[in-house]
Amino acid sequence: MVTVPWSHGLPRRKIAEAARPAPQEGPCRHPRPTPRRRRCRRRSPWPAWSAGPRREGCAISSPSDPLAPRRGGGPARPQEDGEHAEGDAPRLADDLSDWTQEAEDAPALGPTPEPAATTTPAPSRPRSSLAAWTADALPSSTSSLDDWLQGPAEAHAEREAEDAWSTSGSVSGTWRPEGEESRSRDAASAPSVGVAAGPAPTGAPTPPRPAFRRELHGLRAVALGLVAVYHIWLGRVSGGVDVFLFLSAFFLTGTFVRRLESGRPLGVPRYWLHTFKRLLPPAAVTILLTLLATALLLPPSIWPTIMQQAVASAVYLQNALLVAMQVDYHARDAGAASPLQHFWSLSVQGQAFIVWPLLFLLVVRRARAGRSVRRPLIAIIAVIGAVSLTWSILSTQSQQQIAYFDTAARMWEFAAGSLLALSLPVLDRITGARRPEDGVPPRMRTLRALAGWAGIAALLACGIVLDVSSMFPGWIAIWPLAAAAAVVVAGHSGRRWGVDALLSTRPAAFIGDISYALYLVHWPLLVLWLHRSGQERAGLLDGFAVLAAAVLLAWLLTRAVDAPVRRSRWLEARPWRALVAVAASVALVAGAAGGWWGVLQRTPSSPPPVAGEDAVPTDEVATEAPAQLRPEGWDLGSQWPELPESCSGAWDPVSDFPHTRCQQLLPGNAEPSETIVVVGSSHARQYIPALLPTAEARDAQIVNLAMDGCGFLAGTERWPYCAGYDEWVLEYLDAVEPDLVVTTVTQTAPDSAAETLPEGTEGAVQTLLDRGIDVLAMRDTPRWEADQYACPEAVIEGGGTPVEADEACGADASAKLAPESPATPLETLTGPGSSVRVLDLTEEICPGGRCSPILGDTYVYMDDDHLTRVFVEEVLAPTVTRELAAATG
Repeated sequence: MVTVPWSHGLPRRKIAEAARPAPQEGPCRHPRPTPRRRRCRRRSPWPAWSAGPRREGCAISSPSDPLAPRRGGGPARPQEDGEHAEGDAPRLADDLSDWTQEAEDAPALGPTPEPAATTTPAPSRPRSSLAAWTADALPSSTSSLDDWLQGPAEAHAEREAEDAWSTSGSVSGTWRPEGEESRSRDAASAPSVGVAAGPAPTGAPTPPRPAFRRELHGLRAVALGLVAVYHIWLGRVSGGVDVFLFLSAFFLTGTFVRRLESGRPLGVPRYWLHTFKRLLPPAAVTILLTLLATALLLPPSIWPTIMQQAVASAVYLQNALLVAMQVDYHARDAGAASPLQHFWSLSVQGQAFIVWPLLFLLVVRRARAGRSVRRPLIAIIAVIGAVSLTWSILSTQSQQQIAYFDTAARMWEFAAGSLLALSLPVLDRITGARRPEDGVPPRMRTLRALAGWAGIAALLACGIVLDVSSMFPGWIAIWPLAAAAAVVVAGHSGRRWGVDALLSTRPAAFIGDISYALYLVHWPLLVLWLHRSGQERAGLLDGFAVLAAAVLLAWLLTRAVDAPVRRSRWLEARPWRALVAVAASVALVAGAAGGWWGVLQRTPSSPPPVAGEDAVPTDEVATEAPAQLRPEGWDLGSQWPELPESCSGAWDPVSDFPHTRCQQLLPGNAEPSETIVVVGSSHARQYIPALLPTAEARDAQIVNLAMDGCGFLAGTERWPYCAGYDEWVLEYLDAVEPDLVVTTVTQTAPDSAAETLPEGTEGAVQTLLDRGIDVLAMRDTPRWEADQYACPEAVIEGGGTPVEADEACGADASAKLAPESPATPLETLTGPGSSVRVLDLTEEICPGGRCSPILGDTYVYMDDDHLTRVFVEEVLAPTVTRELAAATG
């Protein structure tokens, strides 16, 4: 379609004059005999600040123009308003315009009318509805019923596809090497790669145009299908996410390079608004529905985690939150799946969508000067990709669980997609690639078909051959990227048995259209089902049910939310409206999660039971579930013992130490009668609540110097994380001169009764005694392979009793602890005016030789090895108080 563009006040007179057979009177008049359609546009839908002066114009299209791409695939769209011919020398926008203008990216607001005739009408032949569904591109117009039941969601292709989730805008930019512009002016020359066929006016340049890539739209369906199938039935990851990162960069790079080479402003802010306006509303609806399902179906202990992930997902920081949970010692089971965990990959994409467009600003000056932008971009992106790949390899080897979610370790995959987008036009020219709409078969058709099938086969086999979850995202991720690249480079094979023919069918187009929504909903549905069914993995039948439900819900989400937002003329008319849509999506999620948490915080906690006939003894397991078990699952974060003051005054350390936080009970100006210091690991810290009654009675100061994961083993060689901790503690003790040090001295194992006295413990205790410091040596508590809160909670939530929870989750003390405490030999150690007292609380924690997860109305554990603060305060504190009184008189 030849147009008279008014977008930036830069009419293409050469193009317009070449298109008109005779001079016209008025801007919208032409001779009647000419079989051309006329479409007058009275005003631009874009605001004044995003385009040139408003002018009335008329877009004229010839019957010989190529058809607009149809839903689900079809011929490439005609040249859009504002796309410059290669021979033009348009005025390029200034720096400010580059950041604010993007008048050329208005989405199509209505179906493109069909031309009155075509130069080469395709022969009609009858086909069954099944053949039409599996082979043909979608018809240009369907009944509303057909459109809802079987057609892809979009009415027509988006003008430009910037990411791997674009519903039907798989476009690939075209590029001619230097020196080919002159040949493109010859009307008799063959059409350029990716340019829709059709005669051009004599003397007019033939500009490169984006070509609709139906096979890439189908590639989305394959990648998403792999993700869903591997999640549902195999419990593994497939490499499909890597393909989406790769395609995201491919489409985004093509978008911005076309803008640079056609003289249009980059419009980075508008790109951001357009992209996140499009992606956030469906994501917000999914998150809100997941929060509702969480409240109804999942146990309270997982609620806070999902609330956090909901907000992080809405602001594209889910991957950063998961990284933090991996390194946060206090995080609840960071490896457990939550229904929002899959948003990590969308967060990586969102972060890339913000950062990657800024790279193209580096070559704006070259574009204004008419110089090549592809070579410098290739150099810049290659350097970024090499650095990211190096970091990815190193990080995957040393900290794979963190590297898996790390944007920096994934950015090389984005760089790979960009490099392919920048080099593909040259590859297409060398290999003689063609698009179906060219009407000319490509060269090497058989080789192309084989390459495409090889790419699909490699992609399908990736998750089966490789353990993607433990090896990615290091160099091995080249496998799925190379497989996807093979499909992209193969392109249109011209063979009916080529993979591109399969990927261009209507079923593939349908899945491609709902791919974004399907990715959003399939994982929450799966996790919710597995939580409720108690299975580790779905079976054949229930897996199909989950997949079918996901497809149906994705289709509804696309129809009800995604498509209306994409097509909204009102949202696209003003940038502030798109910004409101983005802000509203985030605000709804944050408000829902925050409001829910606020309601829980205002819920009064149950007081300790009053002794009486209704009280449940804390040394036995109840046969009936109490009215309320403590602590509440959503309140587990408060069960970590914390002292009210940060260290100050005489108790302030001279220097800080990593991964420690010095806390004290009394203010810095207090004058306590004695000082008690807790050192060692979190298993020593968990006893702090049991020390509070003694401290209050004696007006004593308690200082917490515990370091998670590090026992006190002075005089021994430590692993890097703990190196230097013992020396730092001794330096502090020498300065403070405490009366008592509390620490754990034995270490239990989660999978056996192999309780030990760690090497160096006896020497470390003697070091304290030699300084005249009394030592309270605590025996370790049992450790477990499974979460000892989540396990009994699931039984209770399912209508069970504490006795049933004990049968499902508890164990005999003989299976968790040594027959005799390994700490007994320490009782013989002495020092100048100091002694050691070994305290064994096994009888209180495992009464009657049975370690139960629920005693009385109290959960014993808050995770797999730490006691709840409620249990320590109410059950262990009396025993510790008596022992301390006996030890000190």
